[in-house]
Amino acid sequence: TNNGGRKVAIVIDESGSMESSDPYDLRIQAGRSVNDWLISSKEAGGGKQADLVTVIGFDDVTRLLYPLGDPAGADKVFSQITTRGGTYIAGGVDDAMTEITKSGHDPTSNRSAIVVLTDGADSSTTTLVKSINKASQQGIRVSFGFLTGLYSSFSYQDQNVLAAILGTGGMYATIDGATAQNAFVNLMIVHGLTGNDNSNSISSTTIYNGLSVAFPLDTSGTNTLTYTAEANEKLTFSITSVAAGELTVTAKDPGGKELGKSTVSAYSSLPVDLKVTASTAGPLQLKV
Repeated sequence: TNNGGRKVAIVIDESGSMESSDPYDLRIQAGRSVNDWLISSKEAGGGKQADLVTVIGFDDVTRLLYPLGDPAGADKVFSQITTRGGTYIAGGVDDAMTEITKSGHDPTSNRSAIVVLTDGADSSTTTLVKSINKASQQGIRVSFGFLTGLYSSFSYQDQNVLAAILGTGGMYATIDGATAQNAFVNLMIVHGLTGNDNSNSISSTTIYNGLSVAFPLDTSGTNTLTYTAEANEKLTFSITSVAAGELTVTAKDPGGKELGKSTVSAYSSLPVDLKVTASTAGPLQLKV
């Protein structure tokens, strides 16, 4: 659904490392795509409310590129994104909360979102976790698109940061090319930018080709993920345990037939590949 009434902050990394991690400005394209999807004041009506958006850049410090306002006016500021200093993600999240919660645009809870597009770890993981948790307490959903180019120093965020992001109801995915960038934006929208969007979405358990997504285990220590396969499609699932202990991963076809099985170590950050061939078309299940 896209009925509007949201307050959305797009927070974009301007650190110097983006020159090598994101030479094609995928994070900027992703930010523009989110903004384009939002409802401007001119598009409102017929049961749709106008959205509000703010755009924030960060390196060692933050820059308010576009105060909370009509999405129609925000597109031009994406061309002002630069690459220079360090990585202070928490500052971007904090400034996003300041804009989203400023007076005159209530309420905030379940109709607000922060989308962070970055390639690095914050200079203070503890500070970042506190900032994300504060957003969660205010009903603000936080999602991260993590750029993993050829020269990236990290393959994913710290486990505590991941837990904090998923705790807001947001999603975390890595972006390693244009296909993944488009998939990230689409999946995030289907998942729901805010708590009020797509409450019945199944995207929280859906795997998409070319996109690496963080999924939480439920309280029983299990999760069942789904990939829509073509008949005879050859697939490689790469699985990493991030503070989840040893994992047993089994792929099954739509009829329940086992296609393959792997064990993922709790002590290695390297992914384990599970290679299978889909026997029929339909929802292939990955049971973790």
